[in-house]
Amino acid sequence: MSAPSGPAALFAFLRTEVPRPTFRGWGFLVAGIVLLVIMNVLQRRDLSFVALFVLALPVLAAVGVSLYRFPLIVDRRFTPELAAAGSPVEVRLLLQNRGLFGTPEAVWFDDAAAPLVASARAPLPRLRRSAGGSGSGSGSGGASGGSGGAPTTFGYSLEARHRGEHLVGPLTVLLSDPFGMVIRTVRIGRPDLLTVTPSTVPLPRGAVRLASGAGSAPASRQLGGAGEQDVISRKYQTGDSMRRVNWSATARFGELMVRQDDQQNDQHAVVILDCAATGYAAAHHRFSPEFEWAVSMSTSIALHLLGEGFQVRHIDAVGARFDPSSPEELLLHAARTTVIEPEADTDSAPTGVDYRLAVSRTESAAGDLPPLFAVVGRLDDASLHSLASSARFSSGAVAIIVTPPGAALSTWAVAERQTLESAGWTTQVITSDEAPSAAWGTVDGERLVL
Repeated sequence: MSAPSGPAALFAFLRTEVPRPTFRGWGFLVAGIVLLVIMNVLQRRDLSFVALFVLALPVLAAVGVSLYRFPLIVDRRFTPELAAAGSPVEVRLLLQNRGLFGTPEAVWFDDAAAPLVASARAPLPRLRRSAGGSGSGSGSGGASGGSGGAPTTFGYSLEARHRGEHLVGPLTVLLSDPFGMVIRTVRIGRPDLLTVTPSTVPLPRGAVRLASGAGSAPASRQLGGAGEQDVISRKYQTGDSMRRVNWSATARFGELMVRQDDQQNDQHAVVILDCAATGYAAAHHRFSPEFEWAVSMSTSIALHLLGEGFQVRHIDAVGARFDPSSPEELLLHAARTTVIEPEADTDSAPTGVDYRLAVSRTESAAGDLPPLFAVVGRLDDASLHSLASSARFSSGAVAIIVTPPGAALSTWAVAERQTLESAGWTTQVITSDEAPSAAWGTVDGERLVL
């Protein structure tokens, strides 16, 4: 992020470095000016000393506040470090005074970039010079420590409403003079990055009922169930993937066991997420409810597949592929996923995404075709036909079409569903105000259990 320049830099300097008079300070300035006028009108030279004294108080207060520098070091910590959308995050601020003297009393709050909300203002007590050690304890706008030279800990709760990476900070201190004439905004430290992952839902284990082709009957297949009785287990070692854990052996031996030879279970699965801004309502804004719903659902499916022992390949609207090796990698990737805006410098029509090429390159070690899951919005014609024809490169395909509230029966959603189903997809149309569990409702009398 580049530093502001020009008028923006000047405004930032005036806002953060130059003290602002308070109501009391403006009152003294106005009173001093009135006294000077009265002195000239009434020719009362004896009022000059009073007028100058009244004017000098706010000026001297502004100079003193401007020259003071807060010798503070700020350490910001989040609990949890990786938060889910809609969950509260506890923020702790550890402040250390590295100056020779104690800091004056002030008011503080922790700034935050939109859509997060800054913390409430709270009093900042005098902080003694820190000689080392660590403070403990936290509270909403409260502090602990501050005596004996230990760092002071402040705490507050932050609501992580939206998925993404958000800047929290810097710490903002409102410093005033002892007479309350002026106030100055001081920013201490740098902002820290809070990563908010999409909210996910646990999916039930069971058979995947997928149509194996156009007009074919649904076929049932148990996820990760092939050859499990032939697996050789060994003790868990640092670095082993959690998807290789043999839970039945773990329960039998009482310690974590992993599959040493599970080549028969080494299957792939493909999850497609439509990230095109044209596919979702209000996608030109930073947050689209339809897109956020799609991200949450695609992440839930991918997490479930990882837990079942699949190697998951994630494909977005430009055909970019991502192969997460752990749930943490998947959640971080989902937190950074954004809608893809069309190029503004081109007048040509969008060419769409060739999903066939991305899906056809995904093969399991045993040569089996992978199951295919897609969470999409309103696709353009090229992308729709590409996605429809990619079903033949899978052992079964499920598509979830996300629409705005009340648009489940819109013309485009019905046409998109018919196109996909004619190509062998099992399709469900869901509105963004429905619960994710609604996506696993009945389709032609069969319940989708992933």
